[in-house]
Amino acid sequence: MDTTSVAFAGAETETKTVCDLEDWFDLKDLFAKAAEQYENHSALEALPYIRGVVHECHSFLNLYQDPSVLFIGQRHDEVPHDLYDWEGAHRPKCTCIELPTAFHSILGTALFMFGNLIDKDATLALPGEPATPIPYWLGALDVFETGENLPSRVYGTGCDAPEDWRMAIIWGRTLVAIADANVSQGSGEDCSAIFTLDEPNWPSESPFAAIALRRPPLTRRMTLASASSNDIMVLAMDQFSRGIFHMPQFSPGATSTLAQPFSRANELFNIASEVLALAQKMRSPTEQVFWALWADSVLNQMKMEGADGEHWRGTINRSRAECWLIAGSVHAEHIENQMEEGDSTVLETAMARQARTSLEKAIGFFEKSGVEEIAMAEALLSLANITPEGSAKEALYRRVELLGIDLESMDVD
Repeated sequence: MDTTSVAFAGAETETKTVCDLEDWFDLKDLFAKAAEQYENHSALEALPYIRGVVHECHSFLNLYQDPSVLFIGQRHDEVPHDLYDWEGAHRPKCTCIELPTAFHSILGTALFMFGNLIDKDATLALPGEPATPIPYWLGALDVFETGENLPSRVYGTGCDAPEDWRMAIIWGRTLVAIADANVSQGSGEDCSAIFTLDEPNWPSESPFAAIALRRPPLTRRMTLASASSNDIMVLAMDQFSRGIFHMPQFSPGATSTLAQPFSRANELFNIASEVLALAQKMRSPTEQVFWALWADSVLNQMKMEGADGEHWRGTINRSRAECWLIAGSVHAEHIENQMEEGDSTVLETAMARQARTSLEKAIGFFEKSGVEEIAMAEALLSLANITPEGSAKEALYRRVELLGIDLESMDVD
C-alpha cells in the first residue's frame, strides 16, 4: 500500500503496466479498510488507507480512460448513431459484476473522506497536499461527474444498470460540505471566496491532474463559484433524493446481499445530521427553517427502517427536537421583535400559531429523548414568550423554573 503524498505519483504508479480484475478487487478491499477506519473516527489510521486508495485509483486512470471496462458486461455490436433505432431498441439486462460507476464512486468517496479529515486537522496533510478541504471536495465532484457522463450512460450503449445510489449520496454530502465551508467562513452570498474556477497548478504526475484531465469539458461545478450556499444545498437535495429513492429498502429478517456493509438508517441519519448542522448556520431565517424541516423529514423516514429500537430512539428524538426548535425559534424571534415594537396583535397571527406548534413539537421530542435541561428550557422559554397572557403562559414559565433555570438570567418577556 502506497501511503505517500497524493500531490505526486505513487512509488509504483508510473511503473505499473497492468491493472486487471484482481487489482480491482484488491482496490475494493483497500477501500473497505479505509472506510472502516474513517467510520471509527480514527484519522491517523484512516488517512494512510485513503492515500493508498487514491494512488491505486491513479494507476487505473493511467491505464484506462474508463476503468469500468474491466467489469461491465459484454457490449453489443456498435450501431452508427444516425441508424440506431432509438424508439424500438431496449437496453440489454445488466450483467455487469459491478455498476459502471463503481470505480468513480470509490475514488470520489475517498476524496470526500480525505477532505473531511483535513477540514478537522490541516496538520494531517503531507508535503504538497492541500491543507484545506476544498480541493479534495472539488476533486470528488469532478470524479462523480465523470462517472455520471461515462459513454455507456450518456449514449445508451451499455446495459440497463441500476442507479449508483451510494455515489449519489456521497455526491450530495460533498455539496453540503462545500456549502457549510462557505457559511462557516463568513463569506458573501456566493462561494467565490472559498474557491475559484482557476485550476490549481497540479504536477502532471499528480492524481488530481489525472482527474482533471478526464472530467467533462463543461461541468456543473463550474457554476459553484457564483452559487450561494442555498443554491448548492438545492443541488445536494437533488442528489439525496435520487440516492434515497434507489437505496435498498429495509426488510425485517432479510439478509443483506450487498458487497459493502450497509444500513439505510445510518445513511439517512448521516444525511439529516449534516443538513441540520448547516441549517443552524444559514444566514437567512427562511433557509434555516426550510433545511431544518427538510432534515426532519429525512429523520422521520428512519422509523420505517427498523430504527425504532433503543439504539436509535434517543438520538432520533433529540435530532428531531433540534429541527423543530430551529423552526420555532426563528419565527419566535421575529414575533418577539414585533412585540417589542408595540404590535400586540402579532400573537394571533398564523406565524405565531405555527411557531407555537413547532416549539411544542420540539418540546415533545426533547421529552422523549431525555435531553439535558438547558435545551428543554430554551424551547419552553421561547414558547412561553410567544404565548398569550394567561395560565398557559405561567405554566410554561413554572416548568422552566422546575428545571432549575433562573428566569432572571434568561430572556423572559
